[in-house]
Amino acid sequence: MRTLRWALAGVAVVAVALYATVLLLLFSHQRELLFIRGRHALARGEEYQARAITEADGTRVTVWQTPAARADGPVIAFFYGNAGAVSDFAAIGAAFHRQGYGVLLASYRGYPGNSGSPSEDGIMADARAILGALPKGHGKVILWGQSLGTGVAARMAAEGYGAALILQSPYTAVVDVAARRFSMFPVRLLMKDRFDTAALVSRIDVPVLIMSGTADVTVPFDMGQTLARLFGRRATFVPFPGEGHELPEWGVASVANKWLRTRPL
Repeated sequence: MRTLRWALAGVAVVAVALYATVLLLLFSHQRELLFIRGRHALARGEEYQARAITEADGTRVTVWQTPAARADGPVIAFFYGNAGAVSDFAAIGAAFHRQGYGVLLASYRGYPGNSGSPSEDGIMADARAILGALPKGHGKVILWGQSLGTGVAARMAAEGYGAALILQSPYTAVVDVAARRFSMFPVRLLMKDRFDTAALVSRIDVPVLIMSGTADVTVPFDMGQTLARLFGRRATFVPFPGEGHELPEWGVASVANKWLRTRPL
């Protein structure tokens, strides 16, 4: 019996040590896990001009932009996901540009071609600087985020930068997604970058379009439903049956186009 007790105690020690090691790795590498950099932008289409923006802290980020048909025409500002690139919205943006919209494809510090290291506070500073660099006299801004970018777009809407908000494959909070994925660990106590969109709902008073795939295994479908419920009448929720996290590009564009046409800007 004593031998068995010692064996069980040894197993327990190993299990605790393994748990602590994994927890330490998750904590120390959390930003590498969240901000998946490395994918470079595709070739820039002739519609867009690249523009480098230098922020107050010296960070330089490159955006792609194309003006609206009218100087005071509406502008779509797109914020990509955590493994994204500035070119992700280029084709959809070009289609909207042909309808007269201006398009601004944002980027984040630490991603290819930009200086600095990503963090929630840093990316929000990037977004403010990028939106603040729009030409004087520009029209109303539609904030459009995909995946991680939905938290950026939502924060900018909460701070008064937009006239409409589009959330594509959104989460209630990044920390909520992480807590479900790593349920064995105290994620809520340890996560630095939380991107809590649900907490911003009361501060967002613009129309909101939410698009979520019912088969999304990256960000659970019910998170989009929860956001729609929190926004109430301000939100239009459009499920994409059978679709995952990466929603079909032209399906998304069609839904957004019809939605925007009912809200003259």
